[in-house]
Amino acid sequence: MPKKRKKNPKAPRKQAPARSISAQRPGPEPEVRVVRVVENTGLRGSLAERYPAPLDGVKAARTGEPVEWIGSIEGSMMRHRIVLADDGTAAVEQAVFVGGCLEQVLLCAWHQAGEPGRDRFEAGVLTALDALHTTLRPILEAEVRNVCPDYNAAVLRSFREEPERHGAGMPLFGWRVLHPVGPETTWDDTVDAAAWNSSLTMSSWPDHYDHVPALQPARLAQLLGDHGVPAVLCAGCGTPITDRHPRWTGIWITPDSESGPVCGDRHAGSDAPDPVLGMFTDEEFGEPHRPA
Repeated sequence: MPKKRKKNPKAPRKQAPARSISAQRPGPEPEVRVVRVVENTGLRGSLAERYPAPLDGVKAARTGEPVEWIGSIEGSMMRHRIVLADDGTAAVEQAVFVGGCLEQVLLCAWHQAGEPGRDRFEAGVLTALDALHTTLRPILEAEVRNVCPDYNAAVLRSFREEPERHGAGMPLFGWRVLHPVGPETTWDDTVDAAAWNSSLTMSSWPDHYDHVPALQPARLAQLLGDHGVPAVLCAGCGTPITDRHPRWTGIWITPDSESGPVCGDRHAGSDAPDPVLGMFTDEEFGEPHRPA
């Protein structure tokens, strides 16, 4: 499995700086009622300080002003922005981007698919994400109901966007929901708690969801494979791998820089005795990845 980054328990929660881009026009999305469940986060401060209510953000967006927040709270990246429809209506998009182990699996599978298989890859990822959300939604909903018994989680839809300029080349994937904006809508109304918490399921940092079978690498790879996505894990260490990266053609490699083409922990000690006069043993070369 990919290594998890260690957290300093005394360190403050990491939060990405807010960024802005122009308001964009979404495709059709179902309206979903949400409850008022939101922590005091940078999202609220970033948007509410400039726009007291979403309707104020909509007015600004209609003049061409960017209205957006991008950040994370110990999870994968999230985005909150005003989107304008062609019919004049407006909504607040709440989006959660794929991250952690799933992002690694998808990146390797994207290389495995190759140029001829990219369309099938993208279609398969979207259907697999919808299936994964169907599995995770009741789990996340139950968590929030421990605090708000009448809560109903929003139904998120998978989406795909063009690759980032300085990214890995793969399109961006995630889930999103559009919250309608009316005269009485508050920013709290536009944050679905389960959608917010789903960012934690996509992160390799916390261990909050290690107990969920659907989030284990083998299950994720199986789900993707069932939808035509060529996800491959190493039979030895379980890491997502590909042998079609252009700089490593024919060599099984993982995007985890700590292991690369080496299966498992290259620094792990062996049971063999240490040499007396030299420093290295043959074990230092490790073992290559091999597909499961």
